[in-house]
Amino acid sequence: MAQDWLSKCQNEDDSRCGTLTIIRVLFGSFSFVLSLFMIFVIWLFKKYMFFSQRLILYLSIAALCDSVPYMMGSIENQMGCKFQGFMMTYFDWTCVGWVSVITANMYRLVKEEMSFESSESLFHLACWFLPGIVAGIPFIWDAYGHSGPWCWIKGENKMDQILRFLVWYGPVLAIVIALTALLIYLRVHTKRQNRTYAGYNPEEENNKSRKWREVRVLFMYPIVFIIISVCPLITRIQMALNEQSSFALVLLTSISAPLLGAVNTLLYSCSADMRQQMRPSFIWEELKHRKRQTLAESYNFAEENPGNPTSRSDNVVPYDQ
Repeated sequence: MAQDWLSKCQNEDDSRCGTLTIIRVLFGSFSFVLSLFMIFVIWLFKKYMFFSQRLILYLSIAALCDSVPYMMGSIENQMGCKFQGFMMTYFDWTCVGWVSVITANMYRLVKEEMSFESSESLFHLACWFLPGIVAGIPFIWDAYGHSGPWCWIKGENKMDQILRFLVWYGPVLAIVIALTALLIYLRVHTKRQNRTYAGYNPEEENNKSRKWREVRVLFMYPIVFIIISVCPLITRIQMALNEQSSFALVLLTSISAPLLGAVNTLLYSCSADMRQQMRPSFIWEELKHRKRQTLAESYNFAEENPGNPTSRSDNVVPYDQ
């Protein structure tokens, strides 16, 4: 049986391996910059005051961190390689976690007309702690290492293949199927509800309108995750069925895998309101407003606490000096 070209990337000078590394670094960097911009916008315009926006913020932070191991490129050092593999598994799972929370929140909004805001702390525990346990499992078998032109679970023996399936591909395939089924159900259910008329009630209509706005804001994020996950899953199936990996599929996977943060940011900017707020002039005005607000709060604090040693009144230079 001929050895797969992908498994020889660390030992042979193959232009395909170099191309894949460059692609992953470029798209990882692109996703990092756009994710950082999205986090900045949510902070600047204080959209984090709303629970649905905070969920998007948490997903953006996870996607920002998830782009870092892709930006690291090919690592020769063994310890650095293991760290890259762990980071990739950990932050991939944090993204899965927050996408799942967003979908669960949509389901509750549609079915019970209330959110999971009261469980926010529990979601943080689940989405940031549990991935660490899952990502730590390959360390038991020393399975992290060079996996082609990047670092992940090595795939050198049967146990590595089992770990790849148990730690990532198997659960993600199940989650993708579950999310797809749930999104189809929610879409059908909302259409049926919209066709149902039970008389006009202003308060009820207002609550329904607010609920649908929240659902529309969140609906596309699980869809983006599903679409981005499809290519890596197809690539893994192709690798399992053939002796040689398809360069085209591996290339598409190298492009799509780091893109969650970038696509989420582009999706976030699609609404008319966000397009206006993301204009440089609008951002600059908001930054100046935040600065004036901070100065006003400093003056108010100094006036209310004249004897407080932490008062900033002595450090503030008047505008006329």
